Amino acid sequence: MYRAYKFRIYPNDKQRILLNKSFGCVRFVYNYYLDKAKKEKNINAYSYIKDYTSILKYQYSFLQEVDSILIRQTIFNLENSYKNFFNLGYGYPKYKSKHSRISYTTNAIYSSYKDKRYCNIELDLINKKIKLPKIKWINARGYRNLDKIDGRIINATISKEPNSKYYVSLVYELSELNIFNIIPRNIVGLDLGIKKLMTLSDGITYDNNKTIEKYQKQINRINRSLSRKIKGSNNFYKCKQKLANIYSKLKNARKYYSHNITKKVTDNYDIITCEKLNTSNMITKNNNLSKKIIDATFYEIIRQLQYKSKYKGKYFYQIDTYYPSSQTCSVCNNIDRKYKEIKERKYYCNSCKSIIDRDLNASINIMFDGIKLYMKNNLVNI
Repeated sequence: MYRAYKFRIYPNDKQRILLNKSFGCVRFVYNYYLDKAKKEKNINAYSYIKDYTSILKYQYSFLQEVDSILIRQTIFNLENSYKNFFNLGYGYPKYKSKHSRISYTTNAIYSSYKDKRYCNIELDLINKKIKLPKIKWINARGYRNLDKIDGRIINATISKEPNSKYYVSLVYELSELNIFNIIPRNIVGLDLGIKKLMTLSDGITYDNNKTIEKYQKQINRINRSLSRKIKGSNNFYKCKQKLANIYSKLKNARKYYSHNITKKVTDNYDIITCEKLNTSNMITKNNNLSKKIIDATFYEIIRQLQYKSKYKGKYFYQIDTYYPSSQTCSVCNNIDRKYKEIKERKYYCNSCKSIIDRDLNASINIMFDGIKLYMKNNLVNI
């Protein structure tokens, strides 16, 4: 089982220069071999690595100042982008820009000497430091409640956000021997929505914070100011930095709230069921609600529920996208198509005459479908 731990790092001036050089070398090598692949209409990572080690790094001496492993990883990433384009239908690889997301990945290399094992990437949670190739020990913050992570480091991804903050994400291979599925004692169905972010089948609800509304005025004001600046001037980049800081606060506020909710749900329930939402289609089909759907972070909530359930030994299921959970009465299973419209907030059953909140009714139906999925996947094998 793999798990990533993300830390904020605080490089000194010398380390910051080396990090920025590493970002620049990754961008240069990626663009150089992408241009070569376009001309040759083919790509072979091993031949490009051979070309780099024998020719390119001697032509450009600045490439020898950074970690050689990250250059090799960059070439493999380029090859993967090509394969994804031809095999999976992803977009054609694009040239890297210094104004886009800046990051690089380096792999952990293990060695032993005199019965002691060494690694080029190390984590010291007690002293709050991380050792990276070429960078050496660097101050870090994160995971205050942990003293040690029992696992094997696979790689590290170092990134620089638009607000000029540096982060490192360490991928660990954890032993699955200590992770086992618990005997379930309760089940919950979740209905995700815009009015109420999450409605649980036992009646608990979580409000939609509508985080974008808190920062929208500031974003609009800075965008107006940015439009009046001369592109490329110092004031232009200062204004862009302010905008990046606001978007960083918005992103962190959304992340904090979603982690809070998903932690409570995965701690308190053993079987968790929700709908399989196609958020990209929801955004493109409904322009009026697209901004609210993005702000609600449905995809991120489902992703967090999925991996947290697995890590805690809980059961997580997703029901079919087209299951009419909002249109079906949770008491008598009568289906009323009029509740396909989102404006209907109360469910009045014309068969059994029961009255229930629309979202609560949907979450109960999702819970019942979750019971069926659990029995199908587990009890049949006993």
